[in-house]
Amino acid sequence: MTINHYAINFYNKISSNLPKNNITGKQLLTITKSNQINLFVIKNIYDDWLNNFNNNKISYFNYNNVEIQNALKNFMNILSNNILIDNKSIKKLIIKAIEESIELAIKPSNFIIKDIIKHSKKIDESTLKSRKKYYSYHHNVFDKLIKYIGIIENNFIDKSIFKKLIIEQNLNEKEILIKELNDILEIDKQLLNKLKNNNYNNLEIFSKETKELNEILTEAKSCNNFNIGAEIILENLNEEYKNKLEDPKVIEVLNEIKKSY
Repeated sequence: MTINHYAINFYNKISSNLPKNNITGKQLLTITKSNQINLFVIKNIYDDWLNNFNNNKISYFNYNNVEIQNALKNFMNILSNNILIDNKSIKKLIIKAIEESIELAIKPSNFIIKDIIKHSKKIDESTLKSRKKYYSYHHNVFDKLIKYIGIIENNFIDKSIFKKLIIEQNLNEKEILIKELNDILEIDKQLLNKLKNNNYNNLEIFSKETKELNEILTEAKSCNNFNIGAEIILENLNEEYKNKLEDPKVIEVLNEIKKSY
């Protein structure tokens, strides 16, 4: 089975115990036995709201104004205390949170880089502190980044430096999170090993070395939309495969990238 199948099966097991009508923010904190999954459900609600807000901005207003920024923060605080999710919407949120939690457990560096870059225009202390609260077992990762930002002149870091700092922390798979997830999902160990060791079998289609390829794949998954991510992949194909875009190996990599959107 795939991770998606495990996530769907788990949702089906707990669905009968979920509230029949609407689910509140307080209930989301204990909606599964995994605190990490519960936090990622809330994280994805926030990200959906933020994406919707950014996509619907109009040019008549200065959204960078301090007063507007403070008003938006207050508005978000009010919204967070008034979460109300219908029973149909919660399925998608739980399944996505499970898949993300597994990726975080197995490949923490890749996931954190992708998550921060995809959802943050500016990587500063405020961004990291607000993101830190959604991670049960990786507070130390964020604390190190926040400490670094505190001693540099501009008090923010660009994406390339951010990636470098995460990679330098040399994060390993999180055994305590794997156990937490396995206790409720009963994931086959062979599947976890496959995910952990998945460095893409189709390396020959690229023109870069493996170390650089991992950065390319992470960057492609971190873009604002799939089209931009796909362009990054296509730009880094070797000459042979640039003329074979319908090759199954190319399609497989693009499908893997598409899962991030």
